Amino acid sequence: MKKLLASCLAVVMLITLLGGCGEKTEKPAETGQTQQTSEKGNKETGAAEKIKLKMTIFGSDNDEAVYRQRLDLVQKKYENIEVELLYIPSEYATKVKTMFVSGEAPDILQLSEDVHSYSALGQIMALDDLVSKNGLDLGKRFGTAHQTYVYKDNLYALPDRGGAMIVYYNKDLFDKAGVSYPTKDWTWKDMLAAAQKLTVRNGEEVETYGFAAGDWWPWWLSFIYQNGGRILDKDGKVVFNSPETVEALQFYNDLVFKHKVAPSPQEYADMGNPGPDPLFAQGKVAFEITGFWNIGSLNNVPDLNYDIAPLWHQKESGTTAFGSGLAISQNCKYPEVAYQVIDFLTSVEGQMPIVEMKQDAPVNIELLSSEKFLSAQFASRAIDMNVFSESADQIMDLPLGPYWNEMTEICGNHLSELFNGQKEAAEVAENIQADLEEMMKRYK
Repeated sequence: MKKLLASCLAVVMLITLLGGCGEKTEKPAETGQTQQTSEKGNKETGAAEKIKLKMTIFGSDNDEAVYRQRLDLVQKKYENIEVELLYIPSEYATKVKTMFVSGEAPDILQLSEDVHSYSALGQIMALDDLVSKNGLDLGKRFGTAHQTYVYKDNLYALPDRGGAMIVYYNKDLFDKAGVSYPTKDWTWKDMLAAAQKLTVRNGEEVETYGFAAGDWWPWWLSFIYQNGGRILDKDGKVVFNSPETVEALQFYNDLVFKHKVAPSPQEYADMGNPGPDPLFAQGKVAFEITGFWNIGSLNNVPDLNYDIAPLWHQKESGTTAFGSGLAISQNCKYPEVAYQVIDFLTSVEGQMPIVEMKQDAPVNIELLSSEKFLSAQFASRAIDMNVFSESADQIMDLPLGPYWNEMTEICGNHLSELFNGQKEAAEVAENIQADLEEMMKRYK
């Protein structure tokens, strides 16, 4: 009887051990072993075991088409990885946050300025260890663009798309006024002198403005950074009322009310609120600050003889970049595989469809500097596409914490009083300082 019982127990133990081994081969591999496990499975079974990921994106129909083509390249490079693309053209943030709440979070997310509303909640991974382990040189690939996605010394996304804000200038107007074309060596003094010479009046009416901007944060914040000012210092302390920031805001506003080389809010209103881009396209503005997107718009104005240049500087360089990055969900079962995907998508090969399909400016500096990008016919005329790679190191490190939207709203509400000529820069800066200090108490 004892021998029979011992035999039965031995059989049970053997079955249990065999069953346990079966579960290990079927369950997801641990972090750091995913790719190796898949390759082992390929050799043993003769067939690739697919690792399936989900990726969400926003944008236009063309954006979706470009991402699909880029993911086709991922599939060709990594046959065992399959990425399902979820295109969300509207209410992107709301829908993605709902996915997190419902436990259906994507593995890879396209994110922009709101990236740290996710990182602050622990919804996306810090990528520093993966970047280090895979030997990615962030500065070599992205310039300073990756700083946009850093929060509390951790990197939460790899930059994917988006060129720097640059100067567009009307060559015919510059030539007529005898003004040298803008360069990155310009200072504010050069910029102002050019704007004054390029502003043409007929009595009280302005026929051509030298410059045009407005109340959008990338414009006024660039001037603040160029003068050495910041919204927050490196320790997260509010420093909006610094002398550097006050001086920058006053100079920026004086372009409108003192020097009268740029349209005021009332003058914009009198023209039907067209904004700088349309005024430039109409030949009513000699130069402006805008992004890559304006190239496509100006293709509809074939007679406009224009070119592009990097932004000027003052105490330092400073410009913004508009685009997006790729983050990995904290809930991703295969973080190393997801990293392989976003690493490839930000490589030269992975970004090539962005250029070939004329979607945007790629963020990869090697591609930005390549003949493929420089010779691509984005514009209907020859323009200096080198400007985007030259501007890569000018991109500002923005304070994109979870407070970003509230921060820009506070700044915008107060700055409207400055930009409408109701208050001086020093008073407005003090008011912003007080409100931002109160706001930051909630984020400690």
